Amino acid sequence: MDTELNRPSWQLPPGVSRGTWDYVHSGSIATEYDTFHSGHPLLEYDRKLVLEVAEGYRQAKGIEFPVALDLGCGTGRVMMPLAQAGWRVLGLDLSQSMLSEVGSKSVEFAQRIGRVRGNLAQLNCLQDRSVDLAYCLYSSIGMVQGRVHRREMLKDVARSLRVGGKLVVHVHNRGTWWRDPGGVRRGIGDWLRSLRDTSWEYGDRVYAYRGLPSMYLHIFTEGELRGDLRHAGLDLERWIRLNRTSSGELGVGWCLPYFRSGGYIAVARKSQ
Repeated sequence: MDTELNRPSWQLPPGVSRGTWDYVHSGSIATEYDTFHSGHPLLEYDRKLVLEVAEGYRQAKGIEFPVALDLGCGTGRVMMPLAQAGWRVLGLDLSQSMLSEVGSKSVEFAQRIGRVRGNLAQLNCLQDRSVDLAYCLYSSIGMVQGRVHRREMLKDVARSLRVGGKLVVHVHNRGTWWRDPGGVRRGIGDWLRSLRDTSWEYGDRVYAYRGLPSMYLHIFTEGELRGDLRHAGLDLERWIRLNRTSSGELGVGWCLPYFRSGGYIAVARKSQ
């Protein structure tokens, strides 16, 4: 494990930053994940939304054993209720520690839950038209470095969906930067850096997180995610602008959402 952890940056998988590599190799991140995020309003809201989309799809299609794909599954907080509802669920994560946590929880649903260690930017392992519902929550897509890799990820997800299949994806909103202390200075600085540094995209953030010195996350605009979904051939079915705390939908959502919304959740559909 130490040899893998200390892999040189040039040998890291596509779309994986040094900060993300350190994150997925930290055992404490996985074992303390549920406790650390306990009570976060977004995690309750997005779980209910996925279950709602899943139930609506199942009723409309009349499929006895539908298949769900959890992209960046973490400790399986959405996998378990889906399996309990009768879905077969495949959890994909680059962290072996996270997948081990899923395994310790899923004994009751062992026949319905699968686990695979994989990179979100390399999903060529997915079979064509094999998935009914895919979801990528808590801005896990933002951990993929480089728009080219995020778009490839979405194209592979679209390829894996059956016709009429759904994708639920969450991202954080870049516009909130301007309201944070020092946000204007940071926003301008990051924009200028993106002009002179080809490896840096406007919206990239590197910050200290739970003992890790260089956590990476890409923060989106509304237009950016909408464009990436279109590029993947997915039709937007529902667009949710979240409030500042991400506990629910933004009130008066049409009024300056770029500055007011805490993030976005898109429900997209694989068309004919």
